[in-house]
Amino acid sequence: MNVRWHNGPMRLLAPLRSGATYRGWVWLILGGALMMPFMVVGALGYNWLHPDAGFGGVLDPYVFAAVVPLVAAVSLLLPDREVERTAARRLLGAEFASPADDDSWNTRWRTGCWFTLHAVVGGLLSGMTLALVPFAAYLVINGVRRLFGLGTSGPYGGLLTDWGLLTGPLFLIALILLVAAVAAGVRALAPHLLGQGAADRLAASRAETARLAARNRIARELHDSVGHALSVVVVQSEAASRLITADPAFAATAMAAVGETAREALAELDAVIGALREDREETRGPQKDLADLDALAAECGVRTELRITGDPDAVGRLTSRETYRIVQEALTNVLRHADEPRAAVDLDVAASGVAVAVASPAARRPRPRPGGRGLIGMAERAAVLGGTAEAGWDAGTWTVRAALPDRTPNDTTLNDTALNDTAPNDDTAPEGTA
Repeated sequence: MNVRWHNGPMRLLAPLRSGATYRGWVWLILGGALMMPFMVVGALGYNWLHPDAGFGGVLDPYVFAAVVPLVAAVSLLLPDREVERTAARRLLGAEFASPADDDSWNTRWRTGCWFTLHAVVGGLLSGMTLALVPFAAYLVINGVRRLFGLGTSGPYGGLLTDWGLLTGPLFLIALILLVAAVAAGVRALAPHLLGQGAADRLAASRAETARLAARNRIARELHDSVGHALSVVVVQSEAASRLITADPAFAATAMAAVGETAREALAELDAVIGALREDREETRGPQKDLADLDALAAECGVRTELRITGDPDAVGRLTSRETYRIVQEALTNVLRHADEPRAAVDLDVAASGVAVAVASPAARRPRPRPGGRGLIGMAERAAVLGGTAEAGWDAGTWTVRAALPDRTPNDTTLNDTALNDTAPNDDTAPEGTA
């Protein structure tokens, strides 16, 4: 029973030491600042009707009530929606998702209601703050004076001032508790007025339904295309294994068919997995290929001499992209490890494929670098397409060479998937070499 009795007052006074209370107080004071221009307009109208009123119009509650419709009307025109959302998130701690269409009438009127609420409630609480905080200080000062027998001073007297050491803090505590309660109420209301409405949630639900339907369709296509390709691979490889001794020519033909079918399946799998990736960028541009070599040479930080033989535009999309990646990785290693950032890139495009060589100055022979996977990654990229990639040192020059066959149609649409999962570090680059 004693524990419960102590927990009750502690829970009641918890807002006094909560940072959320005072951040909410700041939000309310900002609302009072928003209300002030409207109160000035109302006071001008009041003084026009009552010339001798002075500043009384600013404090008149009827003026306050009269300007509320003006606040509501102006709130529909002000471009303040994102400002109000930011203030609600930062100061009130409200959590909500922004509407998809910020200019729709539904969003405008709900945000207008929030702006009006912010100004009206903030104006009231700001006025109470300006009145009660100095009054509580006045009561405490008079309580101290009475405690030392100096009597009370000021326009107010009676029990409030006689017991000022008690009544002053009580007024202040009551104001803080009121601020905490109001802040909690508007925090709960924020998602309904500033967040997504029913129309936004319906649109999001429809978009999610369409996305799931597209993913199911892609899954069916993956099952049909890649599943068929794997079945062909199994049949052909088993036939080759049985006839490799009796009919080597047939076995070689079968294995060639296996390789071609696997590459086609890889391209389709690459496209499908790229479409299914949850972390893909929606506004992502096309992947870079040999057409971007000039830009790479100019921007990579290596003084690059680029020599191209043949037509890079005639190379298939997958081969073009992977050749670009190999050149990019080789130049990255030049920048990291070479004696000087200088390289010569020779690209030879033929009907059968692409041959590339990246040469850079290296004073010493290569030594293995623990943990490096740069050359391994380049070799893996080339091997997937049936090509090769290797590196070697000779007479002060470190050279990366790659040969990739061109077996992919130009119109193949691909995304980054498994072929992009290689580390950028060179595994055999020597100290001071690429």
